[in-house]
Amino acid sequence: MWINLTNLLEGLRDASGNICGVAGTTALPYNPFKTLFFIGWFYLCLYSVQRSDNSPLIRDSYRYVSNFAAIFIGPLHLIALFITDTVSQLQDGKLDLRDVPQYTLDCVLEQTNRRRARQFAPKPQIELRDTSGRSFHDVYSKELRTGPDDLKVQQQTEHIVLEGIRSRATDILIDPRKESEYSIRFRVDGFLRIHEVLDSRRCNAIINSLKAVAGMDIAEKRRPQDGAFMARLPEGDVYFRMATSGVLGGEKLAIRVMDQTRSLMGLTDVGFAPNQVKTLKRVAEQPQGMILVCGPTGSGKTTTLYAMLQTIDFEQRNVITVEDPIEHVIPDISQIEINNKAGVTFANSLRSILRQDPDVICVGEIRDADTAQMAMQAAQTGHLVLATLHASSNVGALVRLMDLGVKPLLIASALSVVISQRLIRCLCDYCKGPSELTKSQLDYCVQHHVEQRSILQANGCGHCGGTGYYGRTAILDVMFLDEHIRQLLTDNKLTPGDLKKRGDKTFEGMLRNEGLRHVLAGRTTLKELKRITMETG
Repeated sequence: MWINLTNLLEGLRDASGNICGVAGTTALPYNPFKTLFFIGWFYLCLYSVQRSDNSPLIRDSYRYVSNFAAIFIGPLHLIALFITDTVSQLQDGKLDLRDVPQYTLDCVLEQTNRRRARQFAPKPQIELRDTSGRSFHDVYSKELRTGPDDLKVQQQTEHIVLEGIRSRATDILIDPRKESEYSIRFRVDGFLRIHEVLDSRRCNAIINSLKAVAGMDIAEKRRPQDGAFMARLPEGDVYFRMATSGVLGGEKLAIRVMDQTRSLMGLTDVGFAPNQVKTLKRVAEQPQGMILVCGPTGSGKTTTLYAMLQTIDFEQRNVITVEDPIEHVIPDISQIEINNKAGVTFANSLRSILRQDPDVICVGEIRDADTAQMAMQAAQTGHLVLATLHASSNVGALVRLMDLGVKPLLIASALSVVISQRLIRCLCDYCKGPSELTKSQLDYCVQHHVEQRSILQANGCGHCGGTGYYGRTAILDVMFLDEHIRQLLTDNKLTPGDLKKRGDKTFEGMLRNEGLRHVLAGRTTLKELKRITMETG
């Protein structure tokens, strides 16, 4: 028994040795490079599936088939997609042959979803930038490092500015209404309209974003600050001047819109009669003298000033302007912007301009005695001077110059033309209709043989924002200084008080007559005329 057991064990030992020998001769050797290859291939296939799923070259109906193919052929599928995409970009002119290496690097290193979102997201209609040219997003990310609502705040800020431009606003006002509310208003055609009411938390974030792009101190909320920024639109650039001030309940912000996309108006577009345009052009051709435009704030004086500049030959004459701010960039002339912090004032700028051989000098506004004296002396010594002045009427402008210390003899020898103006709103062409007149108005029409049908009223529609008015035109009073007026100034027979009283009365009568002419022509309403005449009374 023991012998059989021993023989059995020896047989098993021999059998196991034979099996091990056979296994040793048939086993494959372990290769780590093959393992790494298969792991890399597996991840390349997964990456190819991701690229295929996000590729804009594949229709959604074929995306499942493309993903299935990417699982098996992996990088080959990725290479095919890349070649197809590159050829398509080259054929459409979206990619230059020299940019292919950089484009290849972007495809490899950049996240697919981000590329696809950037490529197919609609381009923004507006792009805010600071005065140095940095984008709004760069300035915002540097100045304000906050949470996930950043993108919403930026988009809402851009939307508010864009809506202001689209609404033809001249000013955008953001100010606190209550403890927890802010109002955003647009000034359109001289009147404020409420655009939106926001909670204080969201509006404070918008104010901070605007202060950041305007180069202001975000932490300072009580001290008044000034700044500027710009916006790029498909139509062109728009510039903004911004001012902030701490008020009860929060911080008030005012933005002045200077839209460069609007073309400059000519003298006829402003509202001058054909005979006035002819005479003003003849005065603008003279080598010396002063053309003075006067009126209250917001009466369109700067627009008239730019219209006068349009009549001058920039190639033959050296034109230099001093403005605060520069409301419209004119490429063919030299424009200087006032900066009180840097010592660039109207008076200092005029001193330097006189040393630059100017033919025409445009002064944005005569504010002080020094500027008035230098402007009048320049007009007397061989320069054509265009300027604006805050005054109620033509004769009131003469009184204002006297108040600034200019001698009547200098005014008589230097001043050529004085223009007083007011702006009156025009009826919207889409909703204007016949007016319902009162008994006194009907009697006036009968007495002056005026047809009732020619008098219209404002109704309001979507085009005009429900106001019934769209755009404005100027009512102008042009006074050419003839020998009689010059003699009165030289003899000094009239006191400033008499001059102002006589001039205001004459201007009010002219204003009513010109306004009535616009009413009878169907351009405006009796209500608007009453508003304008009451403002001057």
